[in-house]
Amino acid sequence: MLNHFFSKVIFLNIIFNLCIAARGDIISLEILSTRDVSNNQIYIDNELSVLSSDDFFDLNVGYGYWMYKIIYETIDIHGNPTNASGVIAFPRIDWPEEKNEAYPILSYQHGTVIQKSSVTSESGIWVLPALIAGYGYVYLEPDYLGLGVSEGLHPYQIKDPYGTDVVDLLRAADNFSNENNDFQINSQIFLAGYSEGGYATMAAHQIIESDHSDEFTITSSFPMAGAYDMSGIMTEVMLDYTPYGQPYYFPYVLFAYCDSYQSILPPVTDYLTSEYAEILPALFDGMHSDDDINNVMPSIPITIMKADTINSFEQNPNHPLRNVLRQNDLYDWTPQSSMHIIHGLADELIPFENAQLAYDTFISNGADDINLISIPETFGGHQDAAPICLLGAFDLAENMKIINSVGDFNEDSLIDILDIMGIVSVMLSNQYSNYQIWAANFNEDNNIDVLDIISLVNHILEN
Repeated sequence: MLNHFFSKVIFLNIIFNLCIAARGDIISLEILSTRDVSNNQIYIDNELSVLSSDDFFDLNVGYGYWMYKIIYETIDIHGNPTNASGVIAFPRIDWPEEKNEAYPILSYQHGTVIQKSSVTSESGIWVLPALIAGYGYVYLEPDYLGLGVSEGLHPYQIKDPYGTDVVDLLRAADNFSNENNDFQINSQIFLAGYSEGGYATMAAHQIIESDHSDEFTITSSFPMAGAYDMSGIMTEVMLDYTPYGQPYYFPYVLFAYCDSYQSILPPVTDYLTSEYAEILPALFDGMHSDDDINNVMPSIPITIMKADTINSFEQNPNHPLRNVLRQNDLYDWTPQSSMHIIHGLADELIPFENAQLAYDTFISNGADDINLISIPETFGGHQDAAPICLLGAFDLAENMKIINSVGDFNEDSLIDILDIMGIVSVMLSNQYSNYQIWAANFNEDNNIDVLDIISLVNHILEN
């Protein structure tokens, strides 16, 4: 009887915890790596020796870093609670320096990955988090649904899951910051990504502005080399019957869409020739690599599909597959925040026309802070142009970045009478944001009161 009672208590406790779990709640944290500032500089110099030796790319960090694997609460493509994983890295401050700064977030959305373990949270090694955190950002990198610890097939090139992944990792980072004294976040948010990450960045920007503008404001985004016109430009690339440099992209989209839209589309094997209906499904188990799939793919990807299926798709503008591709186009909306679309002119995998179409449509729709940056053909194709795109985005972010000091209540990079007025105003209303609580606690006694104002006045007079 007693065992039965305790079993019921445990069961009810599990149900209770599931009921109160919220999107962005942290499930677990695991430290992956850390370096002080001097060792971080050595690491970056070694990993990026070609760039570091060029005066044009003088990469000198001001901070060490801590990097964690984070598992957090989110939702799947159908809105059901699930867990996702990713990486968070932030500046490391060592004694005798004091932790008295607040940093912007830079969320980096990675490129195409098919093997679940081929993400930074699993490998624990990559120079980008060290570099970005070393320059004074809180670095985030979502694994995406279906990768890392997340179960199921990754919903590749489907916009909504990217948005929820990024939003809930932003929330998890805020929770992490609020629950300890390791780092403080200010209100700046930068989004960046290349290839699939470019598409994911565009999706996150759209979804944050349409659904979460009361919670987050994007400082600027940098979608790079993304396939924003899935139903048009990218479909025509696949229907062109010419060799394609990464054949596995095509079945990846096909498997992801058939898995995610099961009420609309038939099983993926209905689209495939008998040979590929037998070979491919086993390779999309999350354990195989892109090379594994490319090795069995023809150089012309569309030829894995049945001829009558291709004909039906080409002849029917409202074919179910074309309709769901159209639902995931990302070029026809109106961004409100700053955006820099970066794309290589010689991109052979994801044509530059994706960027041009998005830019032209955004401008036509009334967006007024959109920039299109074309990378010259001399920098190469999709893979070769990636470093110059990423460094260009980083340089642009650096020109906008703000690191705030304790006391900078209104986040204008100054400590003056306006901050005192802001603290007094909020003290009277007794409503503080997490950043304001941190910024107002000038004397570091964990109370916000007249003593903080006196300390702040003295600081202003002394400086």
